[in-house]
Amino acid sequence: MIVPTDSSDTIYGHRARIGYTSPPFTTEIFPYEFYKIVPAGVTLVITSLSIITRTAAEIAASYETSLVAAREMAAAGVDIVIFGGVPINLSKGADNANRMLIDMERELKVKISSSTAAQLSAAKALGSKKAVVAHPYAHADTRRLGSYAEEFGCELLGATGWGSAFNQIGRIPKSAALTMARKLMQDHPDADTILLPSPHWPTACAIDEIEHEFGVNVVAAHQAIVWHALRRCGISDSVTGFGRLLRDF
Repeated sequence: MIVPTDSSDTIYGHRARIGYTSPPFTTEIFPYEFYKIVPAGVTLVITSLSIITRTAAEIAASYETSLVAAREMAAAGVDIVIFGGVPINLSKGADNANRMLIDMERELKVKISSSTAAQLSAAKALGSKKAVVAHPYAHADTRRLGSYAEEFGCELLGATGWGSAFNQIGRIPKSAALTMARKLMQDHPDADTILLPSPHWPTACAIDEIEHEFGVNVVAAHQAIVWHALRRCGISDSVTGFGRLLRDF
């Protein structure tokens, strides 16, 4: 019997194996953009949860499934588990969200974090103070998603949405984030940061262009999650093409 080894470059994820609990029942954009960003030797270990229309029942079921997934990911030997979905992270309150990360890390003996913690850390690293929010979902969700600015330590100046149904976000054009950013910056020129919540619509290709055009910080959920996971795994590579966060921090 040949016993495989996980040393050096004998496995794809020889530098880091990043676990992620992905809210959408059908996950498309997150893994595609993940592999655009990460350096060689980093892999994604993913579990799709139960979110189809974002009902309270789906969020509750996804919270419980994410705990099961985290335990299985830890058993599989990942280097970190990121709990995806700010609504899922905060579904039992901010205090519970923070306590759960600490408790799970102690139990599983593996690094644990969340989408919420990643975006908060990214905004702090960039020194973000005054933000506008561009999101992919229905306009009725704008108030909820706009509130993420305050959750991430910023003053909210304005917010807008693309208007997509949750199960159609993979069809959003790559130009959407830049189009909304231009409108928001025209209306709120004092903003120092553009937040792009949800890591399940195409944002990676827009980050550099937005930063160069407006001289602002960009915190995209996907970019922040990947940055946070890499840095917590001890990977300090400067990654170009996806904003200051991955390049300079």
